Amino acid sequence: MVIEPQPTWKPDKKAERILFDTYWSPQGWKREPNTAPADFAYAKQAGYLFDPVQLTHDELVDRLLRLRSSIDASVVARAFSDSLTTRRLDLRSALGSLGAILRLPKHRFERSPDSTAGSCNICKTYASREAEDLNILSFERFKWGGVRHDNLLYALFDLSQFEAADRDSRPQSQEPLLRILDIAANAAANCRPNDLVKLIAPFVPGSADQRRVVIDCLGCAGILQPASHPGFFDGYPIYREHPGGKNDWSYPVSWWRGQDGVNSTALAYYFPDLRP
Repeated sequence: MVIEPQPTWKPDKKAERILFDTYWSPQGWKREPNTAPADFAYAKQAGYLFDPVQLTHDELVDRLLRLRSSIDASVVARAFSDSLTTRRLDLRSALGSLGAILRLPKHRFERSPDSTAGSCNICKTYASREAEDLNILSFERFKWGGVRHDNLLYALFDLSQFEAADRDSRPQSQEPLLRILDIAANAAANCRPNDLVKLIAPFVPGSADQRRVVIDCLGCAGILQPASHPGFFDGYPIYREHPGGKNDWSYPVSWWRGQDGVNSTALAYYFPDLRP
């Protein structure tokens, strides 16, 4: 049941390698994840691997809302900005998770009328949940900076880890973030997220997948907010329409185009001290 890591959590390269080797090989995803028992014990002690957890919908929502109330959005945002220099992808992720649950309403399970599986009409989470594997979430968090920020279990896991993590207090340059925002604000009207991935490459070291997460996080935070569809900054969108075809971006940034630019209201909320 416990998601929170030890209060003194610090990065551990050996444990990170164990986590990565559980799921990833030089050829990509492993067909069957596996970890030697001794390695699992080491990585679990270090806060990279976990035992399964089981939470009902109502427990999950209650814990997430309590956690949200204790988090300073500007601290999360600063960690995101710093990660563009330090490459602490685990800390980068929190902006997307906080953004996606910023307006999550307090509610009890309300069955969706169009769900045969019994998901909640508000948040799409199931009422009773089987024990779930946190380790794939941990892998995604360290490997790419998270990929499912609007999933409530991931958000709870991610933000819990963020709150307990050792964070370097030395300020980093905000130049990479400023460059990204400038590119997005001045992009061609028909610029799409895939184009943005290429345009920000000089300022975001790492893989294209990691740069996708940067854009996803800014979308969840409402900083890259499409005018055509509601996002998470002004409310909690229950219906999230996705474009058809080959567009596999997360909502709502899947709908962002260059003509939408940068949402100055959301930017000022998360980055009140950001100066060009």
